[in-house]
This record gives sequence, structure tokens and C-alpha cells, in this order.
Amino acid sequence: MAGQAHYTSAPPSADAPHGGFRFTAVSPAARPALDVLRVLTGYARPPGTDRHDHFPVAFAYDRPDVDMAVLTRTCFTGQDYSGRWGNHFCHVLCATPGELAGLRPVELWDTPQWAPSPEPGDGHALPDLAELVPGSAVGPDRVGRLLAGSGDPGVHLLERLLTAALQALVGEGPGATLVSADADRVVGWIAAVSYTLPASLAAELTFTTYTARPEDDHRHLIGTRQETGKRTPGPVFDLDRLTADGCPEPDPMARFLANALGNGRLDILDTVAEVWDAGPADGVEADVRRLRTGCALLAPDGDAVAFGGEDSGLAGFVRAVVELRPQVGLASEHLRRAVARHLARGRAPLGEVRAVLAPLPDSCRPAVLAGVFAALEASADLRTAALDAQACASLVSLADEAPDVLASAPGTALHVLRRASAEPPSAALRILRLFRQGLWEEKEVYAALRDLMRTEQPEPERASLLPWRRGAARQKE
Repeated sequence: MAGQAHYTSAPPSADAPHGGFRFTAVSPAARPALDVLRVLTGYARPPGTDRHDHFPVAFAYDRPDVDMAVLTRTCFTGQDYSGRWGNHFCHVLCATPGELAGLRPVELWDTPQWAPSPEPGDGHALPDLAELVPGSAVGPDRVGRLLAGSGDPGVHLLERLLTAALQALVGEGPGATLVSADADRVVGWIAAVSYTLPASLAAELTFTTYTARPEDDHRHLIGTRQETGKRTPGPVFDLDRLTADGCPEPDPMARFLANALGNGRLDILDTVAEVWDAGPADGVEADVRRLRTGCALLAPDGDAVAFGGEDSGLAGFVRAVVELRPQVGLASEHLRRAVARHLARGRAPLGEVRAVLAPLPDSCRPAVLAGVFAALEASADLRTAALDAQACASLVSLADEAPDVLASAPGTALHVLRRASAEPPSAALRILRLFRQGLWEEKEVYAALRDLMRTEQPEPERASLLPWRRGAARQKE
């Protein structure tokens, strides 16, 4: 159960004889954590503002410890019960990380569970929440519209912002400051960063949509306004102008993820998340390294060098597995899906597949081979482009080590057996055995066998057109 609490300046009560800022209503699950929650409830007005100005909402996410996740929504409310001007209301939600499973914290920006005003009471008035319910304002569609509207400058800004956020996450740099007059715009860019990451990793990334003191903020993404944006020592991102100052150069992982999101390739991000989920949870640094592994395995040909693979296509993929897999325990099924999706986006010839796969650990070679066959099975065009006679012969010999792979990809099996014709009788026997399993129709099996037998029969010797040259040479007279 998630706990909740209300914090504001309130008149005296039985529990608070002096009045002032305090928790006015608390649910049972939140009560043991009030000392931790209190320091997250503050609000400072933007400098130079008066009663007629607009005051931004501060929506924040914190991880006070590994077992607690805290969301706060703080609004300026003007006068308090005594007539003093400067009151604010903070609604706090606290949960375990497991209660956020499948959610990105930014999705709670407009949850209907936020209270519009504080509940008066003696500290026991609020119920615990059975679950945290995301709102409707934040989702991949919103991020897609944001990046489509900002074009290439927006994608480039996201590359740098993601780089800075991940560096802050692993303690390699200060938090990134997001400057805008509109807290809702800050929410959009926090969402953009969040949707490039697997949900569980996004849940490690702390943020606030607004603070008047960015120089003192401890979070990874820090929203503030133009007048206070230059106070921070870290990188500054002007979201209104799409400019960045003091920002690191984007690394290949950030470019890969940002461009996938910018191009609407959520399937790529889903596959990265699958690879990420396959590894053990060993802390934030291992989590980011695991994310880099997923990107390395799925990077298009042009990015293979940046991720440590000197070759493109299947070779680049295998190199990434060999170099990174010892750090990340990839499940076979995740590995199979990853290689299948990787090859499906390319058209490079596979070449000598046995030599390419040779550096792989024995434990993962069958999964990579199965992924190769799965990609080829899904696309006749890919089979035509990627399979020459050498690749076919190599795949047939590799299939001897994993015989089920041919039966799982009948179209590809027939293609490679027809073209891998170094030993046509052997290939014909394999085709017949698989035919008996009901994989193919008689017509296509007949055509394959006919082609193989034509290959097997030697070409008849052509009669010489100059028969006199066949006899013994005449002696000169």
C-alpha cells in the first residue's frame, strides 16, 4: 500500500497547539516516514514575484533510500489561516519501488490522486492507496509530438540531456538544469528522457519541475525559470530556445536512444528494455552498463564502431556480445530476439557465418544462430540480400550443432539447403527428412530436389570441333 500525506500551514489543533507548517493529514503507511518526507515539502517563490504573478507547480520525484520512492506536488496557495502571504500546499505520495513497477514516475504528473487542497484533520484522515494511478497527460504520444514539433534541434537537445542525466545518475556529474517559464514544458522533456529508458531505470532518475534554488538541488533533472537558471554549476538546457550550455558531448548510447524515440521507433526501445531486463540488478552503475549493452547489440551498422564493434551487421552484433556479455547475464530468448531484430533492419551479406560466430561463448551461440534464422524466416527479401552460397553453406554446417533450428525456419531451411550445394545428395536427404515432418509442399520440394540433382550431374564433355587435332601429330616430310 502507498502512503500519502498533506503538508501546509494550518491553524492549531490537538496535535499541533502552535499552528504553522505541518502535516495536516496522514495515511497509516506514511506515518513512519514523516521525518524523511518533511524535508521534501518545501517551496520557494520565484524571485521578484508578487501576488498577481503565476507560480509554477513543483512536481518532484525523490529516492530517499533504495526502499522508498516519494512523489510530491507542491502549489503556492497565497495566504494561510492567519492572513500571512506565502503559504503552499504539498501533497506527498510515498511507496516502495515495487509499487512503481511498470510506471515511469513522470506519468503521475496529473494523476487523479492528487488532492486540489489540503484535507483538514488530526493526522489520520487519509487512506492508504492500493495502487498509484498514472494520469493521461504524459505518454509516448506526447513526447512524439514534442520531438516532431522541435525537429532536429529537439532530438540533438535530447541526446545531450540524456547524456547529462545518465552521468548524474551514476555520480559522474551534477544534475542537469532545465530552464523554462512553463513547468508543463519541463514535464515534457523529463518525459522524453524517461521514455528513452527502461521503466525500472527511469524510476532511478530523480527530478523536479520547479525550484527557485537550483544551485542547492540534489536531483538528476532540475526544473527552474530563466531568472534562476544560471545559478547552477551543472549543464543548463534552455527548453524555450532549445539551446544547451556547459553540456557534455552526447555519447553513442544517448544518440541511439534519442534518435529511436525521435523517429518513433518504440519497438527499438522495447527491445533495449528486454535486453536490459535480462541482466541482474546490481546497482545503478550496472544498470547503466546494462543499458549500454542493449544499445550496443541493437545499434545500426553505422554505430557499431562507437559501441566497440569494428564490423557492421552480424559481425558488429557478435563483437558486442563477446565484449559485453560477461558483464550482463543475457537470457537466451532475449538474445535471440535481439539478434533477429538487429538483422531485420539491415541488408548486409552474412558471409562466413561460422567464422563470425566463432568468438561467441558456447552457451549463447545457439541463441544467436536461432536469431539469425528467425530474421531470415521473417523476410524473403532479407534472405535474397543476405544469403550467398558461402553464407548458406555456413548456416547448414552450423545447423548440425542445433538441428531444431532448421525445423523452426522452414522457408530459410529450404533456401540454404538449395544453395549450399557442396554435397547435393546430403542436402537432398535433409530436405526429404524435413519434408516428412510436414514443413513444405510437394511442389517446392520437387523444385529444390531438381535443382540439387542438376548441380550433382557433371556437364557432358563437349565434342571437339577440330577432330584432326585429336590424332597423333603428323611427322613433317
